[in-house]
Amino acid sequence: MSCPVMQNPNTGEKANGTIKAGGQDRPAEGTYISWDAPGVETIPDDEAEKIKEVSAQFNRFQMMNFNEHHHCLRGTHLKTQGCVIGKFTVHADLPPHLAQGMFAKPGSYDMIMRYSSLTPKLVPDNIPAPRGIGMKIFGVKGEKIWGEDKDTQDWTFNNYSVLELRDPQTTYDIADSLEKNWNDLATFAKEQSERVDADVATMGGQLPRQHMYAMPEYSQSAYRHGKNVAKYGVFPLGSEQKAAENQVIPDDAPINIISQELRNFHLNHKVTYSFCAQMLQNLEEQPVDDIGIEWDAKKYPFEQIATIEFEPQDSWIPEFRVWWDDRITVNSWHGLKEHTPLGSTNRMRRVVYAESRKLRLRVNGFKDYIEPSALSEIPVPGPVPQLELPYQHAVKSGA
Repeated sequence: MSCPVMQNPNTGEKANGTIKAGGQDRPAEGTYISWDAPGVETIPDDEAEKIKEVSAQFNRFQMMNFNEHHHCLRGTHLKTQGCVIGKFTVHADLPPHLAQGMFAKPGSYDMIMRYSSLTPKLVPDNIPAPRGIGMKIFGVKGEKIWGEDKDTQDWTFNNYSVLELRDPQTTYDIADSLEKNWNDLATFAKEQSERVDADVATMGGQLPRQHMYAMPEYSQSAYRHGKNVAKYGVFPLGSEQKAAENQVIPDDAPINIISQELRNFHLNHKVTYSFCAQMLQNLEEQPVDDIGIEWDAKKYPFEQIATIEFEPQDSWIPEFRVWWDDRITVNSWHGLKEHTPLGSTNRMRRVVYAESRKLRLRVNGFKDYIEPSALSEIPVPGPVPQLELPYQHAVKSGA
């Protein structure tokens, strides 16, 4: 739906996440803004305190889920849809504005990737909802944000280009509505539809019901790209993947259709994606601190800088899936300083993700998380048990 009042209730800025730059179907001139230029980031005085309040909200979501499922899940991206092993290949001969950070030199890296549904409450696969991917790339050398000794780079993505959690105050307001209506999602949805930024706040519930191997994925937020700034996108490349882009999961599909169809597809196809950068060139049209505003991809195009490849494999191996669910973390703050996350939502994620991880480990009985440094540390695959579930409308499911 369109937003009748085009103003963010917290900042007074335009709230419509569907606003684009008006590129007139042509790219911008190619003037790139430095990551430390004035206006790229502006940190409000009360931001840190509001972020603490948001972190506490997501911890409460975790415990509300624990009370239902007797297992502590992530605060977001909590439902695993599949885990795979692949290759991340940085392209050669990139132009200078793209050949930055881990993309400065061509090379091929081992990687692991998790497909997930990101709603803070578990929902069936047959309804529209945000879905995402998280990847961990091994062997990426360089100065790390947190000074870690592991040569890994993490990236996270969601399947729409903007995010309703556009700043800590907006996140707090939306999370407060969800907490109050935890068992009444219809009322939660109604409250979001009445927000001044309703077009953004309701976008996650209006996404196409696609299979995950055919979805576009977006970083939504911006990052340092060496000396410049970029958002990133991951887009299906394989012909079978592209052919499935317009397939719609029906309303009456099984509740686990995404994970099991994803498994079937990965078992029978090589799956490939492009990894692309969208460069910051105009702060007025491409705000960094408000990720509810879309960067117009016609004026500021996504440019491919790497290719992701997965050979046919089982994406539903119990040891791999449970190890990812319980023992490891993917956080874009874990990586190169030249790819430091930027903007208010990323500053919020830095705290919320860390506190979510601590609670998940503590409640599930683990002293610390595992940070793998190579494929050799991934659990050895084992057979997947298959059980018929005659009284539940679900695909025959691996345990």
